[in-house]
Amino acid sequence: MFNLRCFKAGKGDCFLLTWETDETHRLLIDSGIEGTYRFFGPLVKDFNEKDSIVITHVDYDHIGGVFKWLNDDQQPLNPLVRFYMNTPQLLITPEQSDKVGIEHGINLEQLLKEKGITPHPLFLQQYEDNILYLNGLQLKILSPAKEVLKKLIEEWTAKEIYQNYLDKKLEDNDKVSARGISNNRSKDDILNNAPKPHRWDKDLLNSSSIAFVLSFNEANILFMGDSNPDLIVDELSEQGYTPDNKLPLEILKISHHGAKYNTTKRLLEIIDCSKYLLSTDSSGPYYHPSRETLILISEYGRSSRDKPIVIYSNYSLDIDKLLSQDERFNIEFKEIEHLEIVKKKDDGTFE
Repeated sequence: MFNLRCFKAGKGDCFLLTWETDETHRLLIDSGIEGTYRFFGPLVKDFNEKDSIVITHVDYDHIGGVFKWLNDDQQPLNPLVRFYMNTPQLLITPEQSDKVGIEHGINLEQLLKEKGITPHPLFLQQYEDNILYLNGLQLKILSPAKEVLKKLIEEWTAKEIYQNYLDKKLEDNDKVSARGISNNRSKDDILNNAPKPHRWDKDLLNSSSIAFVLSFNEANILFMGDSNPDLIVDELSEQGYTPDNKLPLEILKISHHGAKYNTTKRLLEIIDCSKYLLSTDSSGPYYHPSRETLILISEYGRSSRDKPIVIYSNYSLDIDKLLSQDERFNIEFKEIEHLEIVKKKDDGTFE
């Protein structure tokens, strides 16, 4: 059995996975905004050497909570916790260190060092067969490639990344809670003219996201972070997955909070999945999830039109502003705090 908690993380991501072997183990995946710490903090105060943290990329809505935790002297982060995060400073040599200054990652690396914590990189070709093993759990890394991280070094300075953090923090403090103008694109228009993903080199922060297939007791969950779907499809294709040989998934964590450029027909057609997980409070200025993403999942995210799908979310979604009654056919929307995946049934699904 394993349990997946989905914290209220504003526009961001924050998940806590708990599983049992001969002991209990936990994995924190991202940490939302700073305010998210009040939700996950009480559950991680005793994190130790059996537990791990993965920060998918250095964006405010993914690292804010950990930044808050590291500044909490009443609940220090145990230095024995395994901490995984990619930043350019982990990939450059000392003589290049003036390229990306100490501010990179919002001083996060400096703060980790002060607390005695060594972050470990997690990217393609870092581990044998691109697999990280964590106490009975398996993470099959799909992204990022080292090429993406090198490009991030070349085009982003520490000061720019730090300013991006501050801008998004201010944006979060001033967020608008109501959805903006409704997207009136018809279903046919979306399917015939689906948004194309950004080129990865034009969206480097999100394209540097750590994405992986998490496996435990034959159950697979694809955590996308904010990753570029084309990069994920390319890697899965390298592994032999096609529309005729789909990757079986219990859950897909939808990329980038349901943004319209981060879910594609190509991706949905090479996975076999009927449960999707969305992390967003739908606030402005982006008002995720997009209508386009939900239409694509409805059309291509199931093996047949008659097969029902479930979209889980950590906040209540105003579905009436996103889909018509007909477009919601065989889709169940559920607001959740946690999911329990117990055991494999005779039909190959999990309880």
